[in-house]
Amino acid sequence: MRNVRRFPAAVAGMLMVVLSPASGADKQVEWRGDYDTARKEAADKSRPLFLEFQTDECFHCRRLENGPFRDPAVVGLLNERYIPLRVDAAKSPKLTEALRIQAYPTMIIAAADGKIIAFVEGYVDAKPLLEHLQRSLAVQTPDWMARDYQEAAKAVGIGDYAKAVSLLKGVIEDGKDRPVQTKARAVLDEIEQQAAGRLVRVRQLQDKGQYETAMDLLTELISRYAGTQPAADGAKMLTTLADRPEFKSNQRTRRAKDLLAQAREAFKSERFNAALELCEILETTYKDLSEGKQGSELAAEIRSSPEKLAKAAELLNERLASMYATLGDTWLKKGDRDQAAACFEKAVRAAPASLVARDAQLKLTSLTTKTPAVPTQFQKLER
Repeated sequence: MRNVRRFPAAVAGMLMVVLSPASGADKQVEWRGDYDTARKEAADKSRPLFLEFQTDECFHCRRLENGPFRDPAVVGLLNERYIPLRVDAAKSPKLTEALRIQAYPTMIIAAADGKIIAFVEGYVDAKPLLEHLQRSLAVQTPDWMARDYQEAAKAVGIGDYAKAVSLLKGVIEDGKDRPVQTKARAVLDEIEQQAAGRLVRVRQLQDKGQYETAMDLLTELISRYAGTQPAADGAKMLTTLADRPEFKSNQRTRRAKDLLAQAREAFKSERFNAALELCEILETTYKDLSEGKQGSELAAEIRSSPEKLAKAAELLNERLASMYATLGDTWLKKGDRDQAAACFEKAVRAAPASLVARDAQLKLTSLTTKTPAVPTQFQKLER
């Protein structure tokens, strides 16, 4: 006896599983024995549930066990793509009654949303059983869709929301209501809500005049939540915010503060040439700000000290020597020994006491020194 029919929707909610591919197959079906545990495993692993109801006295149940359930294709598909559950009707009367089991064996294939995809009563050969299994998978979730959902879940776990959004949008693109798509929409909505919360925070900062912090948060939002609507709105807000006079003023002040801090650090470490260069930028570009005035004062202190100016000149000469030495190496690589020698000579003259000059002198010597000829006498061999 065999009958395939749809299961009543009223009982469908009892079976909550999610479909997805898995891997690995054994020679025997890996039957689970507890319904609640199997249902949880199905949800955790995103696989559909395959239930076989049987009794000890059932003759055709034994036929199934010794026939189709030993077929390699059936066994492989059940172990790889399903969570197989064997139910003893005598030991699970409530479940048996709830699912309206009337004959043995009875096999049920349940989708992730609890709907029964297939309901098979009685014995069935391996080939039609395999067709039921394959057809049930086909109407649920394509392999690529399940794989992309799993990858999206991993991306969410490590905070890579941009990747997750891209994958999830691909999963739900066809607009259907597969179980995995329902779950994908839920995850996507959650990510959108997280991004929206950050956008609200940006607006609060903007209202308080904290434009720099708002800009930083917007930049993070656009990058981390790319593909969401809040990220798109944030990109527009970033452009608008960058054009605000208040922000431009704050950004200019921050740049001046950074330059002044660098100039003071260079002064402290006696890199007076670098300090002067930074102070000159402050003097010319930021003269209307207090940082510009402070930079001018620091430059005046260096210029009024012969010792500091001498140190600055020495450092500049070392930089010049280093540039000539680098240029000499470049000419040498190109095979122009004369140009290389001229550059090494300039490096030595620019900063005679420096380490750069010493290395340049060694290279110059090797280029200009000719290897003396070694005379060779040939003697006629006597026969």
